[in-house]
Amino acid sequence: MSRLLPALVLAAITSTLAGCGTKSGAAADSSSAAAGAAAPAGGATTSAVPAPSATNADARVTRADKSRILGDSTAKLWILVVSDFQCPFCGQWEKETSQAVIKEFVQTGIARMAFINFPLQQHPNALPAAEAAMCAGAQEKFWDMHGRIFERQGEWSNLADSPPFFEKIAGELGLDVDAYKACVKDHVMRPMILADAERATTAGARSTPTFFIGNQALAGAEKIEAFRSVIAKAQADLPK
Repeated sequence: MSRLLPALVLAAITSTLAGCGTKSGAAADSSSAAAGAAAPAGGATTSAVPAPSATNADARVTRADKSRILGDSTAKLWILVVSDFQCPFCGQWEKETSQAVIKEFVQTGIARMAFINFPLQQHPNALPAAEAAMCAGAQEKFWDMHGRIFERQGEWSNLADSPPFFEKIAGELGLDVDAYKACVKDHVMRPMILADAERATTAGARSTPTFFIGNQALAGAEKIEAFRSVIAKAQADLPK
């Protein structure tokens, strides 16, 4: 996980709702990190992919890492959203529940929320989508790109070549498109994306969406009531 985010927990709460499940693994291994942006995610990593650090991180990665966090920096509770941009259940959660969670718990200062990339092997456009969102984050537009990608999921999910679609969204959002294109071409975000997926897998994520909340975990496109219950328990477990 990035240096800005907490360690993932190993607790798990089994959801009754469906999610997008892994096959042989979550994300491409480190040897495939140099592949083209449209390449499908491959098997789980066998060696650690280093998270960016203060000494070796590209400035674009550092900005993107910060950009994907919502909420008051003093909030003690974290809501880590482990998600795949191409997963329809992730899209369902974004449409039906995410804004309620943000309104009740993030905007009130109870929790911080961060997006954790988990591009699944069976979703060939999930990794390009993650790179698009993180490269938008390099220009402090992660959540704007995130929102557009999920809103238009049905338009790009089955494209044979999705990066031009995301590039068009970058233009619509007013990004510096040349800088965005260079970021995507350089695959500068890919090590962080792969590190996200590896650490989420180690923590026990087996499907998307999965949510790590304090020392609790919740799997599936759950409704706001489930989050209220889990967050209340996580708050009670915080050090006094």
